[in-house]
Amino acid sequence: MPTLQERLGFQASDRLLVTHADDIGMCQATVSAWRSLVEIGTLTSASTMVPCSWFPYAARTAKELGAAADLGVHLTLNCEWTDYRWSALTTSDPASGLLDAHGYLHSLARPTHQSANVDAARKELTAQIERAAAFGIDITHVDSHMLTLYHPKLMPIYLELAAQNGVPPLIADIDAGQVAQMCVIPLEEAAEVVAQYRAAAGKVVLVASVMGLPFNKQLEHSERLAFACDWLDSRGAGVHVLVCHPADDTPELRTIAARDFRTRLADRELLGSAALRSAIDERGFKLIGMRALREALSAD
Repeated sequence: MPTLQERLGFQASDRLLVTHADDIGMCQATVSAWRSLVEIGTLTSASTMVPCSWFPYAARTAKELGAAADLGVHLTLNCEWTDYRWSALTTSDPASGLLDAHGYLHSLARPTHQSANVDAARKELTAQIERAAAFGIDITHVDSHMLTLYHPKLMPIYLELAAQNGVPPLIADIDAGQVAQMCVIPLEEAAEVVAQYRAAAGKVVLVASVMGLPFNKQLEHSERLAFACDWLDSRGAGVHVLVCHPADDTPELRTIAARDFRTRLADRELLGSAALRSAIDERGFKLIGMRALREALSAD
């Protein structure tokens, strides 16, 4: 069986890299940063948060960027902020289990895992994909905000919606221990999640690894570049995804993301730097976007 990189037209020994920005549309600063980084060329993919206030601006920006906008849907069942909140598109009913006491999406994944009605979650996530398409976005993939969909009752929805829409979900083929640590869920739940996505491996593409740039540490440019380089050096052949959360420096960003805006500014600086692009090129990585994985999936 050919490797994923061979299905993408590369050699089995090649190392491919997707540089991916999460949270586009969370606020204005995420959209302006995304546009700039797409135009610079090192950022190859991103995903947008449909329930957020700045989503229409993200959709318009995608239209203006044209084929350069490799944009997926950042499937969202949580709102992690204190003073800036969003709710579900499809319900205000507490019985859905999607909402907190004030009618907003839960701040953390665990309350969603504990209380979400599966049918309500499926309806909400379907609506997010449908709204993105209605705004004219050429959806290249889906992924999970805060990794909330890594749960035994939600992973099947994630896989199902990806298949129904002919797009890859962003999932790495990692073991249960890694999933438990990454998602902060019990090992038993992680093992079930891994079994679910591996059972679907013939219908979805699983990348070799996903790594997020760290929050609230290694914020100096040299430190962040070193972190990225160390991770790149540890990768073997396959498709790897480096996840970031870039944003421009604005009063809105600093108010919303008071606890981690420096992380987002550091990601913006790193992804916009010639130093990162040189590090990628010097190590022989081939930059691709998630659209390439969608096309490989459709060719099967």
